[in-house]
Amino acid sequence: MVSTLRPLALPLLVPLLLAAAPPSAAPATPRLEDAVPDTFSGVERVVAVGDVHGDVDALKDVLRLAKLIDEKGRWSGGKAHLVQTGDIPDRGERTREAFELLMRLQGEALKAGGRVHTLLGNHEVMNMLGDLRYVAPGEMASFADQSPEKDAAGTPPGSNGHRAAYGPQGRYGRWLRTHPAVVRINDTLFVHGGVAPEVPSKTLPELNRWVRQDLFPGNPPGGAKNPQGPLWFRGYALGEEEVAAKALETVLQRFGAKRMVMGHTTDRDGKIRARFGGKAVFIDTGLSTGYGRKLSALELRGGRVTALYVSERVELVAPEAAPAGKVSP
Repeated sequence: MVSTLRPLALPLLVPLLLAAAPPSAAPATPRLEDAVPDTFSGVERVVAVGDVHGDVDALKDVLRLAKLIDEKGRWSGGKAHLVQTGDIPDRGERTREAFELLMRLQGEALKAGGRVHTLLGNHEVMNMLGDLRYVAPGEMASFADQSPEKDAAGTPPGSNGHRAAYGPQGRYGRWLRTHPAVVRINDTLFVHGGVAPEVPSKTLPELNRWVRQDLFPGNPPGGAKNPQGPLWFRGYALGEEEVAAKALETVLQRFGAKRMVMGHTTDRDGKIRARFGGKAVFIDTGLSTGYGRKLSALELRGGRVTALYVSERVELVAPEAAPAGKVSP
C-alpha cells in the first residue's frame, strides 16, 4: 500500500522543530574558582602576537603572515597554538571585531587540534574595572547595542553598552574573565608585561588566581592592578642588565621554563627584541595603525625562536647543539 501522506513543507517544519527544542542555557557566569588551563606540552608550533589595540585588520594581516588563517579569515594553522599576549582593546575603534575574531578562532583551532590563548593585558583589566582613559570614541560607541538603556546625558555614546559588555555577565567580560594572565607552553612562559620575582605565587595556578581575583568582587587586592603584577611589570624590558638577568633566572627556575615572551613595552623600531641570551623576548612592535602598523609575530618551533616580518624571517634563538654522539631529530 502506498502512503498518501505528503512530506511536511520545509518552511513549516523548521519553526516546529525550533519550537520543540529545549531553550539553550545562558552561558554560566565565570567564577574565580573555575579552572583556567595554563600549562601545555608537546606543542610542535607556537606563534605569539603582541598588542592589538583595536586594529582588527592588522591582526588579520599578521595572522595570515604566520599562516594561521586563510584569505577568508578562517583558521588554517592546524595543531599550532596562537598566543595573543593581551591589550586587544583601547586606542583603536575596532576592538569588538578583534574580540569576535579571536573568539571564533578559538573554536576553529580547537576543532583542528590547535589552540588560541588570549591572555589578560592591563588594558583588558582597565576596561573591566571602569578605567576608560584610553577608550577611543568610536570604540565606545560600537558597544551601544550591548545595553537596552539609553546613555545618561553628558556621557559618551555607548557608555552603558560598554559597561554591560565588560561586566561579569557581558559578552566580552564573561569571556575575558575565563582567561589566564600567564601560560607555559613547552619550555616558554607567555605574559603581557612580565613576571617579577616578588609575585606571591609558586605555581602558575596560584599566579593566575592572584591576578584574576581583582576581577571578582569580594576578594582582597590581587595582581591585576598591582604595578609589579604580570600585566604591568617592565623590569625585563627596561631594567639594568645584571639585575634584570638575575631576577629573570629566578622566575624561570620557579616556573620551570627556559624563556619568557612578553608584550606591553613597545619597541619603536618595529623589531622583536631578545635579551639575556634569548631568555627574554619582547614582541610588542607596534602592530596597530596608531603605533605605525609594524607587523610581526614570533614563531617557536623545533627549538628555534624566529621573528616573522612581512619581508623576512630572523632567527633569534637556534636549537641547542646535540650532545656528542647524538643527532638532532
